[in-house]
Amino acid sequence: MKRVRLIALDMDGTLLASDHWTVPQRNLEAIRRADRLGIRVLINTGRMVEDASDFIRRLALPCMIIAANGARACDAPMPGGNWIYRCDLAPQDTHKALDILIPSGLLINGFEDGIVHTANGDDGRKYHLVRRGLIEAQYGEETLRRAADRGIMKLFAVADGFAGDAPDDRIEPLRRRIERELPHLMVTSSAPGNIEITSPLAGKGTALGRVAEYYGLSRENVMAVGDAGNDMNMLEYAYHSVAMGNATQQVREHCRYLTATNDECGVAQIIEQVIEHVLADRGETHGE
Repeated sequence: MKRVRLIALDMDGTLLASDHWTVPQRNLEAIRRADRLGIRVLINTGRMVEDASDFIRRLALPCMIIAANGARACDAPMPGGNWIYRCDLAPQDTHKALDILIPSGLLINGFEDGIVHTANGDDGRKYHLVRRGLIEAQYGEETLRRAADRGIMKLFAVADGFAGDAPDDRIEPLRRRIERELPHLMVTSSAPGNIEITSPLAGKGTALGRVAEYYGLSRENVMAVGDAGNDMNMLEYAYHSVAMGNATQQVREHCRYLTATNDECGVAQIIEQVIEHVLADRGETHGE
């Protein structure tokens, strides 16, 4: 692990506690200590840039961002940071995916920078970033179709109207159909009750590779930590792949290392191991 110079962290189920909001203090301290030692830390999430930026600013973390499952990458919270990478779904792909998803009755969110377009949703049930004042919202299939013509970064279909933590019988058949009819798209899930769709040029691992290249780093310098299906792309890219203790079996089987659960500060535990290797390589045993 002494070669690790870039650490990519998923948010939900990884960096965050199971309430999807709290970042344990031990995780915060480990990230800050890694940064002081010259190890870059990157938040790599399915959430929007505005969401990840809000967390980073609120907690004063020295982190870069990959957002929307790899459709966006920037070197610091936005606004104020610099874009490293951006890509959107092709309009024809979005429309075809919507043709499949909308009849299901699932709530569907389509994301542009600063805006969420929601179909099959009650206008009174505001998306959490809208409630927090971070983005605007528009409702109805028509507005979502117009956004598709402009180009959106991600489609998010969910059974429970929030994160999709509970399984739903509609999800797997829909996912298989989309993969069959649109095989070139990135189709993943961050929880058993949702489907996430992005451009074939996106993917958490694809964007992570671009960020590593941007800083002159190789796969052998990169660690990635995750728990769910939408993390597989980055875990396959990173040489130092780490599964959370609460990770799915698929994630566990593909990772080089295993750490503790998100509620047991598994992120801090693996970062602390990296720090120990870096200090040992420098001939240090205490302090920084």
